[in-house]
Amino acid sequence: LVVEDAVAGVAAARAAGCRVVAVAGTCSAESLLAAGADRVVTDLSELVVQPRPIDRGCWTAVIPAAGRGTRLGFSRAKILYPLGGRLVLDWLLDFLVPNCASLVFVLSPEGVGEVTAALEQRIAGSFAVVIQETPTGMGDAVALALPQVKTRHAGVVWGDQVALRRESVETCMRLHQGPLQPSVTCPTVLRANTYIHFDRDEVGRLVGLKQAREGDVMPEMGESDTGFFCFETAALRRLLDRLRSESGGMGTATGEFNLLPVIPLAAQREVVLTPRVMRLEETVGVNTREDAAAVEAFLGTLHGR
Repeated sequence: LVVEDAVAGVAAARAAGCRVVAVAGTCSAESLLAAGADRVVTDLSELVVQPRPIDRGCWTAVIPAAGRGTRLGFSRAKILYPLGGRLVLDWLLDFLVPNCASLVFVLSPEGVGEVTAALEQRIAGSFAVVIQETPTGMGDAVALALPQVKTRHAGVVWGDQVALRRESVETCMRLHQGPLQPSVTCPTVLRANTYIHFDRDEVGRLVGLKQAREGDVMPEMGESDTGFFCFETAALRRLLDRLRSESGGMGTATGEFNLLPVIPLAAQREVVLTPRVMRLEETVGVNTREDAAAVEAFLGTLHGR
């Protein structure tokens, strides 16, 4: 959709095959319509529409949360780490429960008892648990969870991404379930000294992935994921199977089966959206005490604490 206020701009947009909304003022409504505008408004506020409701029944959240809080000086499952007077788990549930019919947690054998008990207190009957016996990568964790996913869409969120704002998550979910029908919606941010970087070609198409943890040479400024992803469930199954058969997800340094390589893989043949709708502060995972302090401060600004 092109928005224009000039006759020449309307004509150019029509020549490009676009739909056009024209703003009257610089030119008359009559001349804009004559040039091919689909609609004429007098103010941009007339273009504001109510956001598309999220179809909660079409969504399952998958939360890989097998990590322990070792670097935090915490001896229990990291998802039970206290942050801002609440558990990491509670912050996650704030934006997942209102938008997802069910939640699947991927847990370690050591953490399954405590985390399951906490979930029973909070969302009994709305979750499933699968166990990742050994830490073999996020791709494996998600693959283990997929048999429990019965909905059309799956939202994947790392189990320590508690700074994600509900409005950001919902924006991505609305976009994903919208008319573009993407296989993957992966919001990204630009950051310095990144651990993850998506490579693009000269016209902006996503063509590759670099990961610092796998020994790749990283750019000074990179385009990173945010720890939150939306997938069409059938596409995610297909992509993981293809990635495993082509050995494209195995880390050269870690030997783990990673999830992120499915994104450039999907971009080869399918619709992949990479919206920039999140603030950098939202994307900090809670791995160290410094991370925890930064996230706690950000959550405080969001919630007036």
